[in-house]
Amino acid sequence: MTTSIAPRLVAATILTMPWAEHVAPISAAKLTAGVAGVLLLTVVMVGILLAMVASAARGLVAALAELARLAAAMMSIVVLTAIVILTVVILLAYH
Repeated sequence: MTTSIAPRLVAATILTMPWAEHVAPISAAKLTAGVAGVLLLTVVMVGILLAMVASAARGLVAALAELARLAAAMMSIVVLTAIVILTVVILLAYH
């Protein structure tokens, strides 16, 4: 089961939006606190996004390392098979 942060972000956005009928006249202090809250939320969301990107990059590096290991193993099998076939052809050609 995969989880997504998108529905939580949508819910948080809807809950924090100031709808016109629910908002009383705002004083300067309340406006400053609201801006600080939005700024803090933005900083936290950017931090979460950067953490997710870093985690995805680590996963991609691990997958590419595993792919390189697999390619090296396959290449050694191909080289050994070519040597065996070449040896058999040479032995059959000179008999």
